[in-house]
Amino acid sequence: MNVTGSEKLQGQKVFVTGATGFLGARLVPALLESGARVTALLRSRHGAKDLEAKSVNVVTAALGDHAAVAETLRGHNILAHLAYDVRATAEKNLSDFAALFGAAQDAGIGRIIHTSSIVTYDAWPNEDLDETSPMQRPGGSPYRQAKIEMEKQLMAGPIPAAILQPTLIYGPGSALWTDQLTENLAAGTQILPQPEGLCNGVFVDDVVQAILRAAVLEDLGQERFVISGPEPVAWSALLTGYSRIIGKGDIRLEPYQALSDRLGPEPEEHEAGPETLSVAARISALGRTLLGRERFEVLVRAIKRRVSSGDGVAYPNRHLLELFAARGGCSIAQAQERLGYQPDYPLEKGLAATADYLRGRFG
Repeated sequence: MNVTGSEKLQGQKVFVTGATGFLGARLVPALLESGARVTALLRSRHGAKDLEAKSVNVVTAALGDHAAVAETLRGHNILAHLAYDVRATAEKNLSDFAALFGAAQDAGIGRIIHTSSIVTYDAWPNEDLDETSPMQRPGGSPYRQAKIEMEKQLMAGPIPAAILQPTLIYGPGSALWTDQLTENLAAGTQILPQPEGLCNGVFVDDVVQAILRAAVLEDLGQERFVISGPEPVAWSALLTGYSRIIGKGDIRLEPYQALSDRLGPEPEEHEAGPETLSVAARISALGRTLLGRERFEVLVRAIKRRVSSGDGVAYPNRHLLELFAARGGCSIAQAQERLGYQPDYPLEKGLAATADYLRGRFG
């Protein structure tokens, strides 16, 4: 990936968390191509051999092990923090983040590139927003609240930090915005609301571009950057693209109010109590530990195909219904001005770059 200024990464030592995840799997090769020397922190040895074959230095340790992480961070110039364990509680993720942030300070890290999320903003997804928009509304998911707290710590901390806030990242390996939607189409029909909203999507390699640019920004302070694609697109355009690639699947629009009524009364937001993991989340965590992420996900997909006895019609839950109907926009002007970020993947190019992956899984 040729990114203007990325040659400044030549010889830089970059420490990456989440290196075997969806985004990390695209970032690590781009860092190596730019001449960086990469160290990857893994929870286990799953995926280590592939990284080591690419000359990545692999360290196996728990993210929350302050002493071990601080020792391995020493001598590195940049920390790219991508990891967030969706199978653990927000409290556990915050604890791990605090240990990592403290270790980065102890190790004298020069800068942190932190992947947050667009969901931190109060206005998401129904109103236009940028980096000046508030993020003070209580409630939302524990994930949202954890991401807000991480951002607060970074903004108040002593280390220069680029906080990247991607919108909906799609592309090869995107569990929800590519895999799940395409799986719904492969099984039959995906329902969308009428009137239809806009998808603020961003192709994964454009997020990688933003990370590379943030890594070499000379006068970085503590700054936030909204990262999205060239322009929002209709949800039906994204889904039609997936359907065209795999050669199956229909999209059907139904009145928004009918879909909302089908879901029943919207639950009231109560003050959050202690977060607990579901049985499914615990099984997922154990399965990924024992089998590795890719093997476990292949197994889960096979089981879902075997037990599926529905009519092949995927109705949105309340969260997806809100997204599918929303029309808010996300300004990338700050990232363009400060980072020189220019998204290179309009929808058709992003779909073309995802086609082989989807045909291999669903075609």
